[in-house]
Amino acid sequence: MMNRRKFLKGAIVAGAAVTLPGLVGASCGHVARRADGTPETQPVDAFLAGGARVMWVAAHPDDECFGGSLLARASIHYRNPLAMVILTRGDGGECCRPEGCLPDVATVRAAEMQQVSERYRAGLTHFSYWNAPLPVESFPKRHEIYAKWCQQGDPVGDVVASIRRFKPDLVLTFDHVHGGTGHPEHQLASRIATTAVKLAADPGVVAGGLMAHRVERTYHLLNRFWLLRMLGQADPGPVTETFDASLPAVPGVSCADFMADATRFHRTQENDMGLVRKIQSSAFNDVSMRRIDPFSVTLDPAERVLKGGMG
Repeated sequence: MMNRRKFLKGAIVAGAAVTLPGLVGASCGHVARRADGTPETQPVDAFLAGGARVMWVAAHPDDECFGGSLLARASIHYRNPLAMVILTRGDGGECCRPEGCLPDVATVRAAEMQQVSERYRAGLTHFSYWNAPLPVESFPKRHEIYAKWCQQGDPVGDVVASIRRFKPDLVLTFDHVHGGTGHPEHQLASRIATTAVKLAADPGVVAGGLMAHRVERTYHLLNRFWLLRMLGQADPGPVTETFDASLPAVPGVSCADFMADATRFHRTQENDMGLVRKIQSSAFNDVSMRRIDPFSVTLDPAERVLKGGMG
């Protein structure tokens, strides 16, 4: 039987060629809202135009493709400081390079991520937490992966220190429930980042002697591609804001095009990155987000996933 990952890839490719009124681009036109649901007086692009420092927190090298359009708008168009914090080296992933991945996949993927960060003019903080190996069906539950990470180090503390060191105005990460693709490590990255934002602002929390810093805005990135919504595989709503990825990164190059071109550095992941480029126009022209308030919600990375539950 075709596994779930291959089925979804095939369905996405087929769906990308179909235009259904009211579904494709359905995320467009959202009135920007704050975490409490009130109208946002300064949409995210205006916030970036004011020089906001931006941090992206994710699980894997190549995850930045999901939010790359917004990152390009910040760092390439507005020339704002950008930091990328990646929790694993992606050693559980594929190696699609014809020449192989010597000395190992982790080393090669880390080098690719360094090239990508330079392309985005970003600083890179790259940790080496355990990465669940393919196939998808073998992934442990989210809380089991977190337990492994905690045996290796302090992932929340590491992100707290990264936040205090860089002092971002805006933190962008995945949705904490589904994580864009259902990957439990995407969900973990979200929960760790959101928890770290709260702790980084608390002067009573010690992190390497670094001063407390309060992040002004935190957004969860939402994968709302219409076909995934029909299949029940999309990130849940609500969407509080949509970023228009057709805006320019540089003259003549849209933010979405910049993101897609940058995926070419991830040669080890060409199967997935080639798919991103193929469906770019239908799936990545809008960046759907939910602004959240990390100071009023608790997203415990260690929360147990019930049998059969997501993650």
